[in-house]
Amino acid sequence: MPTPDGADTEPPDDLDAAIGTVYGGPLDEFVTARDSLARELRVAGRRDDATAVRKLAKPRRLAWALDAAVLADRARFEAVDAAAGALADAHSGTDVREATNTLRAAARSLADAASERAAASGGAALDQSELVPAVLAVAADPEALADLRAGRLVDVPSAGAFGAFAPGPAGAGSPGRAAKRDADAGAVTPAAAESPPRTGAAGPAAGRDRATARQAKAAERAVAQAESRYETARARAEQAADAAERAADELAAAEDRRRSAQREVEAARERLDGTRREARRAAAEAQEAEDAARDARNAQAEWG
Repeated sequence: MPTPDGADTEPPDDLDAAIGTVYGGPLDEFVTARDSLARELRVAGRRDDATAVRKLAKPRRLAWALDAAVLADRARFEAVDAAAGALADAHSGTDVREATNTLRAAARSLADAASERAAASGGAALDQSELVPAVLAVAADPEALADLRAGRLVDVPSAGAFGAFAPGPAGAGSPGRAAKRDADAGAVTPAAAESPPRTGAAGPAAGRDRATARQAKAAERAVAQAESRYETARARAEQAADAAERAADELAAAEDRRRSAQREVEAARERLDGTRREARRAAAEAQEAEDAARDARNAQAEWG
């Protein structure tokens, strides 16, 4: 990439490794690192690679922490990948329990690494309650898992098939098993159906929960709008950068034409100067010849 003194370094031979460095670096430097790599590739004439790099999306913080963890310690990711495959292939109850425990342990290990990376970056802390469910959600989504394997996960998908194995409140057991018990028990017990709505302390608590949910949704909308504005601005910036580079190419071509024309003008001026000098010499010789002829005529007249 360009150095402070204006010199350009050679572009990377291993583009995947260079992109991994961008995703594994500090999150607040992602855009700068990505655009710097794109410029480096464009200067080297690798325009297709530069365009692809410029389109790389900045990851959300949770996804970035997992990317950084995988890029720093791939063995922990491989453990999650293997455990997820074992759980998907499990059939007997014993196999399922063992695979579940293995997957939970692997998810916690990768979550620990992601938490360490987040803490080292100096940003907001991330803990197991966020990271372990995120790992399990990614493990259940083949596309997200492939992105994380490459260290290029942009966002964490919603909880998938393995979300039921995420740690829950103490004593609550597995959410998936709880849901199954509810389904087996039927819709609502008669006693619950006949119970009147609770009032008092429960009412304000429910109101607070609804207010919190509304605030969360409003925050999500604000984030979505901000990200949409960011993507729009980034697209405009890319178009402006492309236009600027085209203009720079056109200017360079015009400069080449100007220099070529200037050389032609200088060559023509030199030819003109040479022709004028030759003309002066010819005129001087003609004058000498005329003077000699006049002298000869005068001499002839005297000798009559």
